[in-house]
Amino acid sequence: MASDGEKSIGIIGSGGMANHRAERFHQLEGCHLRAVASRNSETGNVLADKYGMQYLPDWRDLISRQEIDAVVICTHNESHGEIAIAALEAGKHVFMEYPLARNVDQGERAVTIAKQNGVVLRLTHSENVSPMHARLRELVRDHGHLQASIFTRLTPGRGAHPEVLFNLNISGPPALFFIYHVYPVIDLFGPVKWVEGSALYESLRADQSYQCTVNTVNVAFQNGGIGQWFWAGGINIQRAEEYRRYILAGGTLIQQEGAWLLSSRSGIEEIKPADRPLPSLEELFCKDIAGEVTNWQQHAEIALQAIRVSLAAEQSAQENRRVFLNL
Repeated sequence: MASDGEKSIGIIGSGGMANHRAERFHQLEGCHLRAVASRNSETGNVLADKYGMQYLPDWRDLISRQEIDAVVICTHNESHGEIAIAALEAGKHVFMEYPLARNVDQGERAVTIAKQNGVVLRLTHSENVSPMHARLRELVRDHGHLQASIFTRLTPGRGAHPEVLFNLNISGPPALFFIYHVYPVIDLFGPVKWVEGSALYESLRADQSYQCTVNTVNVAFQNGGIGQWFWAGGINIQRAEEYRRYILAGGTLIQQEGAWLLSSRSGIEEIKPADRPLPSLEELFCKDIAGEVTNWQQHAEIALQAIRVSLAAEQSAQENRRVFLNL
């Protein structure tokens, strides 16, 4: 049972991320794991037994419980928006895996309800607790306006659980399930004016699963500069490759072999993370729901802007046109 002052948490989902989040929340003071809801009774009961939680087969039953203060959403992408909206409408705080939603209307509604109801909506984008990303923000601020942001990811094979990942109905397009490549750029450089996307899906089946994909997203930022993301997954390549560059008027930020460098006419220097401790995402959420002043609303807005870009890219590819964002 939760002691005085503790917040009772319910987890929705019982897969790998649900187990990971349960372990992290279990270690924190101020939060008490109360229940888990999952369609998979086997994995759901295992997770419930591990942390002394009640097992429920339907997530709707979990969010209807008055004793539940907050909900952790660890389901497939296509259900994120629906569950988040229902939980927020029920007055529950929400901690959820990205992306925010599979469509923009759901994402906008979730953010609006959270603000109106005075409950927290926090996404699991790690940049918000990353000392390196904090340092990149400082460098972006100090080295002039953005000229171009470039990201490329090449991935061999189909990886783990391809039936879930490589499925447009369940996970959405690559720009959505790779939203963690989009979010940090939006966080650094602000909202986007327009989006152009293109997509190729090899062996696309009736259930919207596919064998491999090549996707591109091109954008123009409201504050100036252009951006590009390129993803190729399941392709015939020996090992994964990733390329990331932020080209600023006063220098270029380069990600190389796990490190960040600042390159300019005067030379190249390695970037060190910001020298200040930051909480984990779970710790930050516990602070959120305890009423401490945090910037969860700002982070939720950036998450919303990120899915706008990703889903506009999907629309652009389908309609073969540039999509303008009305923000």
